[in-house]
Amino acid sequence: MIRFYRVVDAARPMERRRLAAAQDIYQRAFPAYPAYAQKIADLVRKPQKRDFEVILLVAEGAKARVRAFSLSFYFPELRAAYLDYIASDPARPARGIGGALYEATRELLVVKGALGMFFDVLTDDPEKIKPTQNLKENISTLRFYERYGARPIIGTLYDVIPTVANRGYLTYLVYDPLGRTGPLSRPELKRVMTRIFRSKYAMPPDHPDVKQIVGSIRDNPVRLRPPRYQPPRRTNVERGLLKLARLVVISEEHRIHHLQEKGYVERPARVAAILSALEDLPVDKVAARRHSIAPVMRVHDPRLVHFLEKATEQLTPGTLLYPDVFPVRQAARLPRAWEIQAGYFCIDASTPITGNVFKAARAAVDCALTAADLVLAGEPLAYALCRPPGHHAGRSTFGGFCYLNNAAIAANRLAEKGRVALLDIDYHHGNGTQEIFYDRDDVLFISIHGHPEVSYPYFSGFRTERGAGRGLGYTRNYPLFPEIDDAAYLRVLDDALKHVRRYKPDWLVVSAGFDTMAGDPTGRFAVTPQGMRQIAQRLGRLKLPTLVVQEGGYSLTNLRRGGRMFILGLATGLFEA
Repeated sequence: MIRFYRVVDAARPMERRRLAAAQDIYQRAFPAYPAYAQKIADLVRKPQKRDFEVILLVAEGAKARVRAFSLSFYFPELRAAYLDYIASDPARPARGIGGALYEATRELLVVKGALGMFFDVLTDDPEKIKPTQNLKENISTLRFYERYGARPIIGTLYDVIPTVANRGYLTYLVYDPLGRTGPLSRPELKRVMTRIFRSKYAMPPDHPDVKQIVGSIRDNPVRLRPPRYQPPRRTNVERGLLKLARLVVISEEHRIHHLQEKGYVERPARVAAILSALEDLPVDKVAARRHSIAPVMRVHDPRLVHFLEKATEQLTPGTLLYPDVFPVRQAARLPRAWEIQAGYFCIDASTPITGNVFKAARAAVDCALTAADLVLAGEPLAYALCRPPGHHAGRSTFGGFCYLNNAAIAANRLAEKGRVALLDIDYHHGNGTQEIFYDRDDVLFISIHGHPEVSYPYFSGFRTERGAGRGLGYTRNYPLFPEIDDAAYLRVLDDALKHVRRYKPDWLVVSAGFDTMAGDPTGRFAVTPQGMRQIAQRLGRLKLPTLVVQEGGYSLTNLRRGGRMFILGLATGLFEA
């Protein structure tokens, strides 16, 4: 699990540790300018001396190790920010942490009201780089930022004149609109550029270089370089693959579950990322219909449901409850104190309770049940865009960002009418779903996931777990070690689908997680967007009425690209001759 924390003033020991870790990463990532590590500390420790807000954000992984940091300056009167540095630990593979941290930085700035973020990136013009520079690295960096819509500003002397600021290494001033749709005006850019020179480089407005570069801004609106490394989005060609509209079920109530105080990677932007990837496709969006609590109670222990529901009245807005005491092995009795019950029901210390948890979890269940109703009514494909996810929630437990098991509740509804195959392709084992159906033969549960020896939830998902009692043989696990690529994943999937065909289900439920893709901060597979499409196409070729339930995936880029490819692959497989 990756969490993000803002280091505010380094007054507490935990914040001092995070600041020191960020300085250490800086020194190893940028050895040419070691003195700036102390400047980072000064910026954080002496905020009263600044007329801008310093934002140091760190990403922590296992054992609370700082894996990456970003340092940015926010100018509230300009509603603009300057990203000074972003770096991950050079000694550890990033595995998407850099991307996740950049996304978290963007989100934090948007919350503060920023309309744009600016930063310097070394040029990718071969004629402007020095012999000591790595052109491929510069191209890779610009390609990365271009995925987020951030592009170099062109038509000025910023990337032409060597200055004290760039030390002779020419850079672009890159602009990330942070989702803003309007253009950047010339007066805006002049104010921002002048402020960057003053705040970052102590160069006043009357400095000759500043006057020359700011004076060179002529275009209004400002011009950005056309995308160079990201292929244009396909539309009409893709539309030909879709013979029927897909139904995407969503609930706006997912937004109330946003734990930005803890840098929660399971955040509202995940839903927006998937929807943006489908916006030019003929998608029918269906609002989730409210369902009774009865389907939830058929799957979950009522005591768990009542515990979650009680949080609505127990916790004030902004309050978080993390379990800190857990029963040793199996708990004999439920504690009387409500807050202590968190440890009784929760399986980890990474899934807090808030006053909005139950409302958001119920809304996610409504998404899954509405999609199940559509499939029962004859729709060939429905996609339940659930948030929070659910597959780690067991009959009487919650954890792994999951509170109620959306896929299991929907599958149970379908199982009342026939046989169900539930295939979990999230990177993490669906331990909760497995437990719920472990002794049943009306739901075939198959999971392809990171091996529990190295991946959350660690204590389930081994190949030897095959079901019990009447359900013996109706649970199949495929634990895989890193770094599984497309070809290896598809070979395993083909074997898993043999069991699905043999079972002859009436419906297929897919717990879909895009954390199997390369670059996810919580996963360790190397599946590509094209691989996601091939996976989905194989599922579609089963020709079964299919309900897709969204689980994990914490890189917004992967959610956009993976979500699009997955739905296109499903449609192709389902509707091809």
